[in-house]
Amino acid sequence: MTQPALHLTAAGLIVFATIFHSVMGHKMLIAPTLAVDDPFIQDPMTQGITRFGWHSASGFFLLTALIIVLPDTPATLIWATGGLWVALGLGNLIMLKAKHPGGYLLSLIGLLILAGEAF
Repeated sequence: MTQPALHLTAAGLIVFATIFHSVMGHKMLIAPTLAVDDPFIQDPMTQGITRFGWHSASGFFLLTALIIVLPDTPATLIWATGGLWVALGLGNLIMLKAKHPGGYLLSLIGLLILAGEAF
């Protein structure tokens, strides 16, 4: 694959991960967490901050997709973006003992970005 193809593939996976993260993550993790009968969890500010933080991460995912597909993005920024995705993927795999599929996907995205820049 060529650089643009690898970066477009990575960007497509980022968009997929973003949608999955926002929709399924909210349904399977955020909503049940916010339903816990605890005064701190039930506080409107806690609820708002939790939702905002979760979905903000998805916005940053999309920003990294844009970074790697825009023409004339500095190579250093692309290398840093790929390295970040690999680091996050490996961190996920280590912290969650490879039981969460996100670590594999994040690592793959980072490797595609790095490969696209290297070749």
